[in-house]
Amino acid sequence: MISKKTIKAIEIATVVARYSPGQPVPAHEISTLLGLSISYIEVTLSELKNHAIVRAYKGPGGGYQLDERNRPVTLWDIVKIFEMPDSSTHKSSPEAMPLAIMETEMRQRIQSFFELRSLTDLARQAKLPDRQKTEVRSIFKLKPLPQRVAIRIANSVFDWKMASIA
Repeated sequence: MISKKTIKAIEIATVVARYSPGQPVPAHEISTLLGLSISYIEVTLSELKNHAIVRAYKGPGGGYQLDERNRPVTLWDIVKIFEMPDSSTHKSSPEAMPLAIMETEMRQRIQSFFELRSLTDLARQAKLPDRQKTEVRSIFKLKPLPQRVAIRIANSVFDWKMASIA
């Protein structure tokens, strides 16, 4: 029916929808929460981005947010990306015709089931822990910059004369 890949894509999109209203959700945060590899999550999010389900933000503090600018995202929007094309388009024998009709009806019911469910509704119902503020990690070990000290230099003859009097 529904593949494991599609289920994982719905889970990833649910996490993004749940945590992204404030700030983008980084892939490593989704990875930690769902126990999936970052590369798997990145590939899935790339597909979701290509189909305008999520938006990507690069750089420190970047990540992914749900893209609902044009329409609310339904679960069917995700399912149709990851499921194989309809197999009932193949020519079948006359004996298999009733089975093909039943398969078409089943696919239509599955589609209507997922079309009626919003991703944001699923995200609200999801029992996910509160989002922890994640810090941006770097491979570089940089020292903090020293405090700036204001240096007063005489920039005119008058200032120079006043400084020598004092």
